Amino acid sequence: MLNLPQVNDLIVSRFLRDANSFVAASHVAIERSAPHIYLSALPFADKNSLVYQDFAPRCICLITVDTFRIGNHGGNAVMALIGHSSPVRSVSYSSDGRLLASGSDDGTVRIWDTLTGEEARSAMRGGDGNVLSVDFAHNSKWIASGTESGAVCIWDITKSQAVLRKLSGHTESVNSVMFSPDGSRLASASGDQTVRVWNPETGEQLAVLNGHMDQVNGVAFSPDGEVLASVSGDRTIRLWHSTTGQGTPQSFEDAGNYSVDFSPDGEIIAGTFPDAVVLCQRNTGKRIASLKQNSYRSLCAQFSPDSRSLVAVCGHTVRLWSLQPDLHNASWVDLDGHGADVNWATFSPDGLYIASASCDGTTRIWSAGSGQSAVQSQSAHEEAIRSVAVSHDGAFVVSGSEDKSVRVWNAHTGEATLPPLCGHTELVSSIAISPDDHIIASGSHDYQIRLWDMPSGAAIGEPMSGHAGSVSAVAFSYDGCWLASASGDSTVRIWDVAVQHTSTVGPLCCQGGSSAVAFSPDDGLVAAGDNRGRVYLWRTDTGEKMHELLHANNLTVWFIAFSPDGAQIVYGGADNAAHIWDIASDQRVLVLQGHIKYVRSVAWSLDGRLIATGSKDTTVSLWDASTGMPLATLYGHTEPVSSLTFTCDGQFIISGSWDTIIRKWDVRAACQLGSESFNNPDAALASATLKDGWLVGSSGELILWVPTEYRTYLQTSLCTLLIGGSRVVIRVGDSGLYAGLKWTSCWRG
Repeated sequence: MLNLPQVNDLIVSRFLRDANSFVAASHVAIERSAPHIYLSALPFADKNSLVYQDFAPRCICLITVDTFRIGNHGGNAVMALIGHSSPVRSVSYSSDGRLLASGSDDGTVRIWDTLTGEEARSAMRGGDGNVLSVDFAHNSKWIASGTESGAVCIWDITKSQAVLRKLSGHTESVNSVMFSPDGSRLASASGDQTVRVWNPETGEQLAVLNGHMDQVNGVAFSPDGEVLASVSGDRTIRLWHSTTGQGTPQSFEDAGNYSVDFSPDGEIIAGTFPDAVVLCQRNTGKRIASLKQNSYRSLCAQFSPDSRSLVAVCGHTVRLWSLQPDLHNASWVDLDGHGADVNWATFSPDGLYIASASCDGTTRIWSAGSGQSAVQSQSAHEEAIRSVAVSHDGAFVVSGSEDKSVRVWNAHTGEATLPPLCGHTELVSSIAISPDDHIIASGSHDYQIRLWDMPSGAAIGEPMSGHAGSVSAVAFSYDGCWLASASGDSTVRIWDVAVQHTSTVGPLCCQGGSSAVAFSPDDGLVAAGDNRGRVYLWRTDTGEKMHELLHANNLTVWFIAFSPDGAQIVYGGADNAAHIWDIASDQRVLVLQGHIKYVRSVAWSLDGRLIATGSKDTTVSLWDASTGMPLATLYGHTEPVSSLTFTCDGQFIISGSWDTIIRKWDVRAACQLGSESFNNPDAALASATLKDGWLVGSSGELILWVPTEYRTYLQTSLCTLLIGGSRVVIRVGDSGLYAGLKWTSCWRG
């Protein structure tokens, strides 16, 4: 252990603390490129930190960063512990909080001094493959680790060289280890579907606990040490007498499958699923609350020592839940900064700090207290956006999401104009607005179509049922009298909007599940695409096919739209391209190629000059509709662009994405940008591609590093509005930008 001198001057102490946070929060940029200490790390630093206040006035011509409804970057980070060469799987504090143990896929257990961030001793390697779990004994002399090979390792760290003892018995990986509160027992959970209890002093196996029907992922002792809980991939939590190994009468079905923890009073048990943390009463098994995680990856949940908070992992973030005063209305904030998925998080014994382990190879320590007052990032929806539409007067944007809701936004301010419109029981796949802007139609995977009153948000009539499969797309006719719907049941139906019943035409049958639908501008035709790459065209008055089947390919047609004059159709999707088909000649006349992944959405401007496409590659592209030439590529979304539309005046594009954000783009500025020289700093910044956290120029030059928690909310000059609340606006200052070989000019000393 290192005995460092204490700093008594409060200003110096604060500066050193801020400097530590500054480096911890931005070490990725600094390690990759030293000039970005000034070019990237400093602009994104907390404006209240002494580091920023001291150094920012010494620099000129840097990027300007303004944040709205989102916490300061690095505001909660205390330090980053760097040393592992592979993902870090688990962390555990010593009983006094002075040491932190971490286990990694690099096969080592490392011990860190939590005051200095330095390693307290050399790395410990047992030779048993990935280290999946670590735990400190209360006496702080032992560390247990669970390994990929199935060995349970106990390290005695009181010696100058750590002494290793291996416990054998498990036949598959050991996913979790935990000491009892008094240190007299050690429990281990394994992929072999068993829990084993050991005497850590002697290495004797005390019990083998059988009963789970799938791998056991987590174990936890009750605070009094009398009960052992285990959680399994079979979605159950089982309770055992920790001394006898006998199962108790109480077990919890559908209560978790990844981790388990007791509240400090022992009355509540927390279990985790990929998308939620479930809280149950220990004595009755009754579910108290379910804390929605909105993540495909939530591997742990741990109570704070005072029971007032709970920390969980949620993808790339550490989520800090405030459980007071009401569990049913728990609030949360995210502690962002890791560059990859987080595997584990735990409170320090005093509850003031949180340590997290991540696939980015780092362990981070956060201030738990400051997290409670952080600003919660906001998105348009809680889950991926599937569809957006803009009113014909340009005043409102409507969106539908996988969170099962429909939402209405002010297109100029980005503020919600109505509470969420709820009623669908499955994801909302498609949204359409009637030509008079009075009715919203929503199609869902619950097989239903709902109509909503635009001014009030009230439901109109009963849901429109008839499809035997998920509704993939809906579209109003241009006169507003009819609504077409495409479904996975391989049909297209046409509905009379006034009476909310199907018309006498149809259902129109496809060979595969129907995935896209559109009316022609004169309402004489309806077009559809299916999941077998076929495009269909029918007369709306008779249902008669207008053309022989157009077999584009064998891939899903994700979108279809008519040109404003009705002479052409643009369609495509899973082949990474958009195709323009001339109806009169029955010929494909243009192919819009450039996206590197599926094209998920399309829009044709009302003047017929431009086509916009949105892709799984996260970009929006603008094309000349007559020549097929690319005009601009819009970067900003961090997930696939699922839907887009032009405003009626053609000045803006509205795009919705799986990243839960709606963006509004300036079309004229985007087209002008494509012809400007990249010696123009504004043009270079606006056209930069976000790659691995960096805004990269056309030649691969690093323009700006963006902190992980800001990437989804990033707004550049081409994006005039982010709908949903949080945003991070970056721009070049009035005096320009020093970058590239000129970067040293930013420093004026």
